[in-house]
Amino acid sequence: MRNRRLFLALIVALACAPVAHAAPPRPVLVELFTSQGCSSCPAADAFVADLPRLGFGRDRVIPLTFHVDYWDDLGWKDPFASPRFTERQRAYARAGRLRSPDGEDGLHGVYTPQMVVGGRVHFSGGRRDVALSEIQRAASAPEEAQLAIQAALDGPGQNVVVTARLTASAAAARHQDWRLFVALAQKRARTPVAHGENAGETLSEAAIARWLSAPLAMPADGSPLHVSAPRPAGVPARELELVAFVQAQSTDQIVSVRSVDLAHLPATD
Repeated sequence: MRNRRLFLALIVALACAPVAHAAPPRPVLVELFTSQGCSSCPAADAFVADLPRLGFGRDRVIPLTFHVDYWDDLGWKDPFASPRFTERQRAYARAGRLRSPDGEDGLHGVYTPQMVVGGRVHFSGGRRDVALSEIQRAASAPEEAQLAIQAALDGPGQNVVVTARLTASAAAARHQDWRLFVALAQKRARTPVAHGENAGETLSEAAIARWLSAPLAMPADGSPLHVSAPRPAGVPARELELVAFVQAQSTDQIVSVRSVDLAHLPATD
């Protein structure tokens, strides 16, 4: 009888004990610097397109493929390439803060396909196993601040009006200088390539950056920051995704990232 009472007491104690819940995985920004003129890039672009099938939906991974323009003089002009995207890649190289998966610091020069996870680690975009491992590692780190975004189409439907708010603890905000970036990405595209290393191929791509804002100083007290993002000509809103992310100037770490599918956005008055 005594043993039975002890057993029941143990069951009650376990039932009443507080349960520790693991924090849900936070979205991770994955940047791919790519080009239609690079024969090594289609495999990396295919991996980005494949992420949802692999179980990495937008609640876990938010990708952006930035088409650089330094391949444009080598036989094929990439229609998605932009000097601004090339400058973003070169800024990573100049800062020298990216590390390789084996921990080696620094980066000399730029290359394609280059994948950057969370603003901290870089490697060839064709290394799928490394990418999945680094995504998991980045997702397990605590989020220093939480970004919230709202978006609406303006009256004529040409621009996307974005309101962003960042909240952080006083301790985190005191030591950081954060910048907000807003991007518009085309969900998917297929491009026949007539010249260059991929001549004769029709390339399928996803999460294609079409516009990137200049960096904007981001308050960390929840105050709103407003951005107007111009919709790319000829691309319906339903084919676009808005991506907003906050990056620390001192470390290049992506503090927080969120996305909004523009397929069903309301219009402003």
